[in-house]
Amino acid sequence: MPIRLDVPLEKEYMLEETDKTFGVSDSEPTRVTIRQATQGEHERRAALFSQVIREMARDSSQDDIVRLIQRFSFEELKRIEVQLTMKGCNIVGPDGKLLFKYNADGKMGEHAFKEAWDVLPPSVASEIHDKVLDLNVDWRPTSGEES
Repeated sequence: MPIRLDVPLEKEYMLEETDKTFGVSDSEPTRVTIRQATQGEHERRAALFSQVIREMARDSSQDDIVRLIQRFSFEELKRIEVQLTMKGCNIVGPDGKLLFKYNADGKMGEHAFKEAWDVLPPSVASEIHDKVLDLNVDWRPTSGEES
């Protein structure tokens, strides 16, 4: 019998460090729901690493020069990894409404997500990203890389 593709694994996480830092009561903790990434999401993430420019030239001393240019931002990678896998979050914005507004399928547009993400304190964004890496082990940095 072939494999049966079920919905990706989901897990709800409490943002304990965030709650501790911001003095959130235990009655309603800050939560995020993260799901495992699909192949399509792996490809979207990998696209960040695909823009490499290789230039070969000769300088005045007739030495060959090879120059590689790659555009990469670790903070952008974090945002995209979270956007691809977070499907729920109860953080409330300054207006008293949910900051991340997901539809019934747990999806949120890229522009709306970035606007919500951009107002987060860096420590909160990092803790959410840590939860994404907890469930999506393929995205964890290999030894020698910084997270």
